[in-house]
Amino acid sequence: MAYKSRFAGKIALVTGAGRGIGRGTAEALLEQGANVIALDIIQENLQSLKSKYPEITTVHVDLGNWKATKEIIESLPTVDLLVNNAGVLRTGSILDTREEDINFLLDVNLKGYLNVAQVVARKLIAEKRCGTFVNVASVCANKPISKEGAYCISKAGVQMLTEVLACELGPQGIRVNGINPGGVNTDMGNIFGEEGKRWLAERTPLRRVGEVSEIVNGILFLLSDESSYMNGHSLVVDGGLLKY
Repeated sequence: MAYKSRFAGKIALVTGAGRGIGRGTAEALLEQGANVIALDIIQENLQSLKSKYPEITTVHVDLGNWKATKEIIESLPTVDLLVNNAGVLRTGSILDTREEDINFLLDVNLKGYLNVAQVVARKLIAEKRCGTFVNVASVCANKPISKEGAYCISKAGVQMLTEVLACELGPQGIRVNGINPGGVNTDMGNIFGEEGKRWLAERTPLRRVGEVSEIVNGILFLLSDESSYMNGHSLVVDGGLLKY
């Protein structure tokens, strides 16, 4: 189905837009009429995106730096559509998790989302405009996974952040939903190699990991008017993994 003008006239901000789900989302939003601002920490990925889509606006910043991120987001045009997607992963036993590990995960995966959402929401409210946010969490928010405990904690925080934002911003005309992907064929998803992908596929009822486009479709649905009465919901897109 084609939606060439689905988001026409809308300004969309996608964090972690240099690769994976973020890049797929930025490209799809652009193709469906939005004016896209792509934010990422890796300059080379932004340059690659800009080379392919000269009309896209790219922003280089580390979401783990609260002050720098806030200043940059405040300098941008008011955003109609926000996709908080940037994420980092560190693995290991929860008993071996160091302070620097949990800080790294929370600074980007949770505090980074809150920081961006705050700035975007304040600008929308000041201008009396509606908006739609999607926070990308993970099935790790719903299911504890051994050796990924700190990551699970950060993503569970994202899911609660989505619900709190939905409660507070709904009366202001801002909808906030989340999406919880299962295993996905991305650089982060492939960190455990082919053996890890096979292990995950065997535990997924559809017997495979997901593709970026399948997660992007869910994000676009949540951003669109087709989900106009959904607020504070976390959409699980996992091939049935949580039912295993």
